[in-house]
Amino acid sequence: MNLKKSLGLALAALAVVGGSLGAFAASGSTTTIGKATVATKIAPVHINTATLAQLETLPGIGPKLAQEIIKHRPYKSARDLQSKVKGIGPTLWKKIAPYVLFN
Repeated sequence: MNLKKSLGLALAALAVVGGSLGAFAASGSTTTIGKATVATKIAPVHINTATLAQLETLPGIGPKLAQEIIKHRPYKSARDLQSKVKGIGPTLWKKIAPYVLFN
């Protein structure tokens, strides 16, 4: 069975049981394959111990911002993180908050 057909069947099954991809997307991000959108899960990240690569899995965090996060560690709270790292304001914090853990 090809990917498009498998994906189509999975989406149809979700519709039959009343599910939606939106429920999955709330805890992750989405990826487009062909004409279908598939949700991907983002693992929680410990902000004070995460590697550069782990920080880059957060939505809106690229290599430069990940380096800044590492440079200014440790963080006690979201407020502390936002005050120490230029570029993490209220809008970006809303995107990453569900995935950030403080030790």
